[in-house]
Amino acid sequence: MQTDTTTAATVILGGGYAGVMAANRLAGRGQDTVLLTPDPRFTERIRLHEFTAGGRADPTQDYRSLLHPAVRLVAGAAAAIEPSARTVHLASGDSMGYEYLVYAVGSGSAPAPAGAVAPDRLDGAREARRRLRELARGERIAVVGGGLTAVEMAAEIARRYPDNPLTLYASGTLVPQLAESTRSGMLESLRRAGVEVHAGTVDPENLPEASLVLWCVGFGVPSLAARSGLPVNADGRLVVDSSLRVPGQDRIFGAGDAAVIGAPGYGYLPMTCATAMPMGAEAASNILRLQEGEPLPRHDSGFQAQCISLGRRDGAVQFLTPGFTPRRLHVHGRSAAVLKEVICRMTLRWIRGEARKSGAYTWPRGPKLNPQPVPRAAWA
Repeated sequence: MQTDTTTAATVILGGGYAGVMAANRLAGRGQDTVLLTPDPRFTERIRLHEFTAGGRADPTQDYRSLLHPAVRLVAGAAAAIEPSARTVHLASGDSMGYEYLVYAVGSGSAPAPAGAVAPDRLDGAREARRRLRELARGERIAVVGGGLTAVEMAAEIARRYPDNPLTLYASGTLVPQLAESTRSGMLESLRRAGVEVHAGTVDPENLPEASLVLWCVGFGVPSLAARSGLPVNADGRLVVDSSLRVPGQDRIFGAGDAAVIGAPGYGYLPMTCATAMPMGAEAASNILRLQEGEPLPRHDSGFQAQCISLGRRDGAVQFLTPGFTPRRLHVHGRSAAVLKEVICRMTLRWIRGEARKSGAYTWPRGPKLNPQPVPRAAWA
């Protein structure tokens, strides 16, 4: 990985699903593209529950196996963005100029309380994996959270460590976006795996009695956008318009977990790689359109299904409308686990396919929207 800093036509901040997809689309069209990331390797976050439990040796990939050869990979982290000078200031003290910028810095664990480990990032997953291996038979494990990360982590670990009682603590409805029939099947799978589900809020200062507590409660995002004076929402995510461009900043686009579309009608988009990859590709396409003087279309992406891993041989698939609401159709058991694995493998194939041919990656369309102009004050 390079360490030099220069001026590039497009600088992409972040080497996750959105950033890598954007880099491939731009480089494949002959654009001078820099991907700036502090990570030495690409992390498959959708595999971290497998890695944590010990079923996968390495959840990372060599960036060069995923990126177009023309992408300049630069090691480093952005400390601040100076839009007026089209400059990114790095934590190292260096600076990098840009003509266009894609903000795709991703998300991280919500702050874990003392005594708990957050395994939804690679460093936390490594620590959790190490501590799991050190548990004696009978020592208890607690997983706190009610979303997909918590459920997949709990099921995977419970099946891998059957001699260690595991309790999943959820403050509300478990995976609330599921249809009730799908949730019932998921709960039955958790029961078969040996997971005890406890309803109730966990006080961060009074953690459950367990030898290992895994904190899977929500995501946080870096404060880079806020520190740089760019518009953010209450969660610190960069606010972009329906074309993924920052209002008032014609050359800055946002994609992935760290960005949120502020225009009406986009609240259905969750923080997932299935949202991030289309956003990354669309942000890149809109930079190309902007260079050609073409109008920028609104972002249009949707969903077909949500796949949940409940161990290597069990799972649940909830089929969805484009707007991420559940349909009646769902699949459970071995068939769902196979489908989940196929989609996980396809994720890297889509990224590599975009590296081979810019524009190769396509995605499902979203729900029909009738967006209305948003008052400028709403972006504050």
